[in-house]
Amino acid sequence: MRSRRTNGLLAVAALVALAALGGNAARGSDEIALAGAGAAPVVTVTQTPAPPAVTTDADATRRAAEAKAVADRAAADQAEAAKAADAQAAATRAAAAKAAAAKAADRSARAKAAADAKAKAAAALWTVTKVVDGDTIWVARDGISRKVRLIGIDTPESGQCGFTESTRNLRGIIGGQRVRLTAGAQDDMDQYGRLLRYVDVNGVDAGLRQVKKGQAVARYDSRDGYGTHARETAYVNADAASPKAACAEPSSGGTSGGGSTAGGTGGAWPLAGDRHPCPQSRPVKGNEDSMIAHEPGDRYYGVTNPEQCFSSMSSAIAAGFRPAKV
Repeated sequence: MRSRRTNGLLAVAALVALAALGGNAARGSDEIALAGAGAAPVVTVTQTPAPPAVTTDADATRRAAEAKAVADRAAADQAEAAKAADAQAAATRAAAAKAAAAKAADRSARAKAAADAKAKAAAALWTVTKVVDGDTIWVARDGISRKVRLIGIDTPESGQCGFTESTRNLRGIIGGQRVRLTAGAQDDMDQYGRLLRYVDVNGVDAGLRQVKKGQAVARYDSRDGYGTHARETAYVNADAASPKAACAEPSSGGTSGGGSTAGGTGGAWPLAGDRHPCPQSRPVKGNEDSMIAHEPGDRYYGVTNPEQCFSSMSSAIAAGFRPAKV
């Protein structure tokens, strides 16, 4: 028993000794190499290539998911851009529609304002119901009747030379028409209660037209103590340049025509040359075929065969007739 243990210990000791001898030999070799005897040994490094990557199903699934995510983001960005473009286009269309609506509203407002102004202007017009003579008329509106003396002119009175022509000329300008009355004299009315007004029909100044035709003279202005009126210069200049119309003498019956009133005309009756006379108290003739009313002094008065006779032109107008223009 002891012999086997001794043998084992000897074997271990021998192994230790051999290990020590090997270590000394290695240190001796290193010392010789470091001493620089001869060239340095060449050390060759050999790299072993890495083994090829192995793709697994998990890797493929991950890369597919990443690619899908990228595609989804691109699609989302594109959709967002399209949505923004649509919103911008919608905003542009809405702005254009709003501008068009504003323009339409403005046009409508302008049209309404023009219509209102026209209606207001029409409401301010008066209808001529009677031409008394060359410078005096009767007008009516909304049940109100007023007698008007034209500003700044003077025409022959009943029985004077030129009365018939002047009256007929004014009747041809404004008889039965809708006229605008405009103030312009220093006084609103004359001593007889007549309104002093300019009378315009369709933009034509009836008083100035009378002067230009030689059927009236410029008068009752600053030159004869009545004060300046707004259109005086035009009237005076027209009077200086206008011809003086020839006048006809009053008829042998002593009537002047044109100035018939509810009381009829004075002098002999019927008038000379009147083929179809009305009663003297109702001298205005109404022709139902033409619905024209004729007063004594009108061109066709003597040959008109009346279906109705009226005491005044205003009565004839009320019955639906219009005054003769000649």
